[in-house]
Amino acid sequence: MNKPFGTLLYFIAACCACSGMLPASERAGSDAQPEIRTLTIQEAVRMILARSPDVLLTEAQAIRAGEALRESRSLNLPQATIGTGLAYNNGFPLSIEGAAPSIIEIGASQSILSKKNANLIREAEQSRKAGQLSIESAREELASKAASAYYELYRSSKTIALASAGLGAAEKQQELVETLLEAGRARPVDVNQARTATSAARQQLLVAEEQAKLAEKELREWTGLPEAVSIRTLEPRIDSPLFELQEETLYRQAAECAPDILQAETNVKAKEFHVEAEKGERLPRMEIISQYALFSRANNYDEFFNRFTRHNFLLGLSIQVPVFTGSRTSARVAQSRQEVSEARYRLQGMKSDLKLNIERGLSNLRIARGECDRVRSDVQSAREMVAVSETLLESGRISAKELEDSRSQLRQKELALLEADQLLFQRKLELLRTAGSVASAIQ
Repeated sequence: MNKPFGTLLYFIAACCACSGMLPASERAGSDAQPEIRTLTIQEAVRMILARSPDVLLTEAQAIRAGEALRESRSLNLPQATIGTGLAYNNGFPLSIEGAAPSIIEIGASQSILSKKNANLIREAEQSRKAGQLSIESAREELASKAASAYYELYRSSKTIALASAGLGAAEKQQELVETLLEAGRARPVDVNQARTATSAARQQLLVAEEQAKLAEKELREWTGLPEAVSIRTLEPRIDSPLFELQEETLYRQAAECAPDILQAETNVKAKEFHVEAEKGERLPRMEIISQYALFSRANNYDEFFNRFTRHNFLLGLSIQVPVFTGSRTSARVAQSRQEVSEARYRLQGMKSDLKLNIERGLSNLRIARGECDRVRSDVQSAREMVAVSETLLESGRISAKELEDSRSQLRQKELALLEADQLLFQRKLELLRTAGSVASAIQ
């Protein structure tokens, strides 16, 4: 064995040994395939609703409204304070903010009659109810967005398959035309047309791939799935008895169930209670008052009064009757009434919009269904034409190019069917969102 050949064998053996010394985890990682997660539209919506910041924000706001209600209810609960009024005085025992100096002072009160407090509590109850309804409204909006993103990923995946087939056919056609040009059986303009068709098919595939990447990234971000997981979708379907209802029936049902309408009605009631609370400023208020004070001889009570007592208490009834408050109360009542009027006007506008949106949604749904049926029939006709063309090609009555033209027309019609199906899906979502039934229909 000559020396150069031996050196070469030694180098090859060393490379093989080094490759064998790599850690098994690194070798396995280089050949690892990305994890594929198959998600249904129901699973995707549930995952998104469970971790969405928008839903969590409205839940936090609802909790805050509940705490505000608890604070309002405390107005009618006993109130007690404990403190001290230690002070040094010279001569006659003076008071500190109207109270005699004392070692320990305990005061308690209990409201037994206050129209204002009662209506403030009712207002807070309606505000809490509105907060709960805002959660449902946020869930409806998010479920609609999640379903749209899911369908976009599903449609993009189907479009990629059709565009890939179209690109493969266009490249084969371009190669065939270039071969015919070399044989003198085609014109240069035919080659340019074939290249243009290939470029258009490549661009169509690129658009579909980019749309799929964006839709998958958006869905992954919302669901919380890691980057290493590839999402696979199944055909999403939405079925609801609402789609078969008449306009008036669907409107009545939506007016009773739509979170936005219910929230607006709750806001009107809350503002009405606020008007009554403002009116309560003119009515008498009644409280039970009690007070205890522990006195000290250091304040000269035993020198200026006939009898000194260390333990002193008071129990009584406080009745306050407003006599004259100027224009403050009437101005607040007037402002609150205007707020009620504004809330009622908004509610009327929302109901009017709801009726129009339902009529528009049902009309759009019928149009989308008709378009889907038309395009589906067109696709079926194109498939039959392809089958006929394949038979004619076998008998030599048409050329391969004519068969490929039929297949190309079928792919375009299938793309049109994908677009029509997506439009029908969106129309269903819009109608369900108007009626406030997206989350229930999908989940």
